[in-house]
Amino acid sequence: MRLAFIGKGGSGKSTVSGTVARILARDRGPVLALDVDPLPGLAFSLGLGHIPEAGLPEDLAERREGSGWVLKAEVSAEDLVERYGIAGPDGIRFLQLGKMPHKVRPGSTVAFRHVIESFHRPGWSVVGDLSAGTRQAFAGWASFATRLAIVAEPSAAGLLTARRLRRMAEIMPNVGLGLILNKLDGAGSPDVIAAELGMPLWGVVPYDDEVARSERQGLAPIDAAPDSAAVRAIERLVRRMGEAGQ
Repeated sequence: MRLAFIGKGGSGKSTVSGTVARILARDRGPVLALDVDPLPGLAFSLGLGHIPEAGLPEDLAERREGSGWVLKAEVSAEDLVERYGIAGPDGIRFLQLGKMPHKVRPGSTVAFRHVIESFHRPGWSVVGDLSAGTRQAFAGWASFATRLAIVAEPSAAGLLTARRLRRMAEIMPNVGLGLILNKLDGAGSPDVIAAELGMPLWGVVPYDDEVARSERQGLAPIDAAPDSAAVRAIERLVRRMGEAGQ
């Protein structure tokens, strides 16, 4: 699977994407987890905790007259992942763009974009957690994906963001796009919400106090609350997607 997770800030996309990556790694083999968000999130959901220095070195790229920022030398995306990716639980390899305010720089960004566009190691799944909102998604940072998962909580702001992100189907017409309703508290019908948004419903994840507690503690829900209703719902989501060939 090659999945990109997009959505409004606070929707829980880092929690969902990190848990999906862990489940995929257990069920299907190695996973490259890409943290494209310049704010903290995915490393905690994977169980890696705070990783302040992760990211690609600035000196991998340089600015050239007439070309802008480019890689200094030919290097494969697979080599970059092997050299600079961080080993995580269950066979995950973790790579992050860098964190604000100091770690998102042109050279490392060019190298990270190279990984996003070129990593195709056989047998590997790729899971990417994009920045909140619409900017990164519409700027091509989800180009690695064959599936785009819009994670939305059932609030007016969350559903409005999901409706705007639905336009990704026009930009990437050959990529499957679906909705994951997260933190559902029983209000409203998931099928009705998905129909109103005009997109297929891939899964429903209930609001879960155990998961909320693990997030406050900076722990991966799949480790801290493996039997919680939310983690079980994400497990079912991943397996349904696999059965459907997604």
